[in-house]
Amino acid sequence: MHKFITLSVVLLLSGCSSYQWVKPGSNANDASMAETKCEAQALRDLPPDNVVSSTYTTKDKKNKTSDTSYSVSDANESKRKVLIKDCMYSKGWSQIETQS
Repeated sequence: MHKFITLSVVLLLSGCSSYQWVKPGSNANDASMAETKCEAQALRDLPPDNVVSSTYTTKDKKNKTSDTSYSVSDANESKRKVLIKDCMYSKGWSQIETQS
C-alpha cells in the first residue's frame, strides 16, 4: 500500500515536468540521434508484443447483431523504455527534468 501511495504522489508531481537528455559538448540534435539509435536497438532486442488488453461488446437486440472492439497494448513497451534509458546512460548521456 505504501508503494502505491508513493507512486501516486510521484505521478501527480511529475505531471508538469518533462525530461531531456544532456551531455557535455552535445546539442539537442545529437541527443535526438543518440536516442533514435538506442530506440532502434531496443526494438531489435525486445520487439513489440501486442496483446489484447480488453474487449467491449455491444449488442443490438433489434437487429440481433453484436459488435466487439478490442484494446491492444504492447506488453514490452515499459521494458523497452528501460533498455533505451540504459543505452543512453551507457553512452554518457544524463537525463534532466525540465518544466513544461
